Amino acid sequence: MKSAAALVRYHGSPDSLRRAIELCDGFTGLTPNDRVLIKPNLVGYDERYPMPLFGIFTTTRIVEDLIVLLKEHGARSIAVAEGSVYVKGKDAGLTTHQIYDKLGYPLLAQRHDVELIDLMQQEFVTVEAEGWEFEVARPALEADFLINLPVLKTHNQSKVSLGLKNLKGCLSNKSRRNAHGADHSLLQRLSLFVERITPALTVIDGIFGLERGPYHGSIAKRVNALVASNDPLAADCVGAALAGLDPAEVSHLVDFAGRHGRSVALEAIELRGDPLDSLRQRLRWDTDWREDGSGPRVWDKLGLETAALPKYDDTLCTGCAYLYGPILLMLMSAALEGDAAATEVLTGKAMAPSGSAAHTVLVGQCMIKANARHEAIRHAVRIRGCPPSFDAVQKGLAECGIRVDLDAYRRLQGMVFQRYQGQPEFDPSFHYLTPRA
Repeated sequence: MKSAAALVRYHGSPDSLRRAIELCDGFTGLTPNDRVLIKPNLVGYDERYPMPLFGIFTTTRIVEDLIVLLKEHGARSIAVAEGSVYVKGKDAGLTTHQIYDKLGYPLLAQRHDVELIDLMQQEFVTVEAEGWEFEVARPALEADFLINLPVLKTHNQSKVSLGLKNLKGCLSNKSRRNAHGADHSLLQRLSLFVERITPALTVIDGIFGLERGPYHGSIAKRVNALVASNDPLAADCVGAALAGLDPAEVSHLVDFAGRHGRSVALEAIELRGDPLDSLRQRLRWDTDWREDGSGPRVWDKLGLETAALPKYDDTLCTGCAYLYGPILLMLMSAALEGDAAATEVLTGKAMAPSGSAAHTVLVGQCMIKANARHEAIRHAVRIRGCPPSFDAVQKGLAECGIRVDLDAYRRLQGMVFQRYQGQPEFDPSFHYLTPRA
């Protein structure tokens, strides 16, 4: 028997989501006494260097729509839970509750009597799947009805970041880091979270879609689509196809399907609602890179020939990945001022020095551990931290003769916001809840 998934055009709230959930019988098995946990994607936010939220964060409007529909169905115990990227003592983003406050989630709690949970502050339980032990926040394991609420987002390591990957936000920082390693595949481990964190319903918020995600340099598009299914694999396969990708090219979907004797082909899914072709939009998942992988092609236009930021690999974990885009922009802004030196910047856990650079920058503890004494390095610059701070990155690049003006970088980052200003389809109220008049 085929799994059912609904695909509907978003026309307004909350009726569009209501139609999607009804089409896939999404609330099947939900009782008034169940503890409902909603897991959106509020991946991380840095107020010093902010980014537009379109396609990056689950829209607050869809979160509220879902709560309204759950209340209509009789649900009495509802919580919203996320574990946003934050490292205590570092300038590495806001805490989950600070992000809740910024987006107006306390109004949701007040209006609808829901609880707001920071999964990073909860007890973690060690679980095992396919020989890998990882730590999961207890509320995600103990919910009676878990609703996974990701965004329609591409990802530069995993091609898409949909339901299966969104469950990574339920893991401890230690387990998130361990998902990336030089001796195992991130893509295979992305398929394992759902083996122990089992959503009763997955809803993909595709009001906005993101290409070249997940962070800085990404481009949002208005897609106006919602996907819903009780089957997490079916939801992600439809989501991948909605983004213009063949699910068979998304490794973690293929891995999960293979373990369970299933197919990722759309023909194996009973798709209900609107035709896929009426909503599908191609969302590119990667930047155009030089053939040697030393940097994006746009660097050639800027004349940035001597600096190298080798293309990220899947050993780059979330903390340092948050720095990758800013480092790229820092090098671009420095190049515009003629301050680039013969420098290579290495990230992740597996990269090795080229032997041809005058300066080799090792970003983060993992890279330092892997290469600090490598004989091919002429001059090692160690940027310590897990993850390092922006200030540490700035100082490290300065040691190579690359003078980065963080104010100039902030202005460059601010230009990203201008892309959406004055365009009515990019309405900030989708994300920022305000008091009713």
